[in-house]
Amino acid sequence: MLISCSRTTVENEIPLSEESKISIMTFNTEWLLGSPEQVKSLTKKGVWGLETKDTEAKIEMQHQAVAAVVKKHSPDILCLQEVINEIAAKRLQKTLQNKDLNYEIHFLESRDTYLEQDVVFFTKSNLGVIKDIKVNDPESPVYPSKCTILTCLIGEERIALIGLHLKAIPTKPSAVEKREKQADAVAEQLKRLSNAGYSPLVLGDLNDWDPIVPDVDTSQKATPTSNAIKKIKDYIPGGDDELVNSLKWVKPMQNRYTYDYKGSKTVLDHILIPRAWQDRVFRVTIDHKRPDLASDHYPVILDLKL
Repeated sequence: MLISCSRTTVENEIPLSEESKISIMTFNTEWLLGSPEQVKSLTKKGVWGLETKDTEAKIEMQHQAVAAVVKKHSPDILCLQEVINEIAAKRLQKTLQNKDLNYEIHFLESRDTYLEQDVVFFTKSNLGVIKDIKVNDPESPVYPSKCTILTCLIGEERIALIGLHLKAIPTKPSAVEKREKQADAVAEQLKRLSNAGYSPLVLGDLNDWDPIVPDVDTSQKATPTSNAIKKIKDYIPGGDDELVNSLKWVKPMQNRYTYDYKGSKTVLDHILIPRAWQDRVFRVTIDHKRPDLASDHYPVILDLKL
């Protein structure tokens, strides 16, 4: 049983065996790099903020910290954002192997050619309950630029996980406009996947707040300024939302934050699940005890009953 300051308790909760549950984790790793050469290349292009990651030793410390978070929770499906190319993904895979954790990488190069940030899925090796795993590119040629789709079978159910990193700066008007265009493209993708017989989930750094699921910061400065999450949850307009935010199971609300910007604690990272899956939710955890060197975000872990 995982214990953390943000552990949410479900009524009549009983221990689940590994065979009777599946865990999904999303984590923005804040510039997970693969080598100092990458730092030099990005800095040369004008990317700033990499001064704390410009040596081999610093990069290795972050990989060790991220691997420690993964080992702590040992998710069956892991979605990471801000992974810098397949170089960093393979380096993390090797670091995990050194900790006796074997994961398969499901990598797809993003269309973010400036920041070069990728959304990468990892799945546990030889995990019998998850089969027919495939990685897919979003069908829209433009939006969103940082998106990877993982399809698989869990039991006999066809599942599609859309891993996202949407446009940052929640309140900036130009960012809001772009993020909503990204959300429109995601909604169209969700319709296609649903029509194809998949149960879709959306997870990652959505860089916005959910008006239905309030977090710690209830001030005006942390009030949703776009309809991005609403568009994604209600991807077939009219009636109830097709997706629900698993963060609503994190209680008390004081534990409901994945990012702390100068004391403003908010949820930017989400796992949205099909409405029909609500009875499957066993536990939702935001790990506020992750090592500081791992990231400036906190990971979200969703445990589901099979």
